[in-house]
Amino acid sequence: MINIGNSASTNEHLSKQLGDANAYELIYGLGLDQPPTGIIVKPELRRQLLYNESPVEDFTLASMLLRPSPVRAFMDVTQEGSCDVNSVPRVFIRTMKDNLFKQENQEKMIKQWPPSKVFAIHESDHCPFFSTPDVLFALLLEVANSIKNP
Repeated sequence: MINIGNSASTNEHLSKQLGDANAYELIYGLGLDQPPTGIIVKPELRRQLLYNESPVEDFTLASMLLRPSPVRAFMDVTQEGSCDVNSVPRVFIRTMKDNLFKQENQEKMIKQWPPSKVFAIHESDHCPFFSTPDVLFALLLEVANSIKNP
């Protein structure tokens, strides 16, 4: 069940989850009298928050292709009903130079829904597929192998 509440409570919750609310643009796809439906990092802050360790070419392309994320992805989600979801192995990959989800936020995510394993990419920004693609690839192979052969 997801409850995104009114705009004021949604904005407050997003600020707690994501930090500085001034870093984001909210999208009101259902009208200004309804809670926001999307969120995106402001263009002037994307390099600093998302792609701080990524090559400039990747930053340029990614910025052109970036689209808003659904607000519901950042709201509290409660798991109701079957516990089958906990039978699926989960991993969490910490991005250690992530300026969007700081280490304390990543730690909260890990505690909120503990994964089977936690990995870390030490030189990665928020987007390891740009900043450290070879390291991410090797780590994903390791993750797949560990799940396949526990």
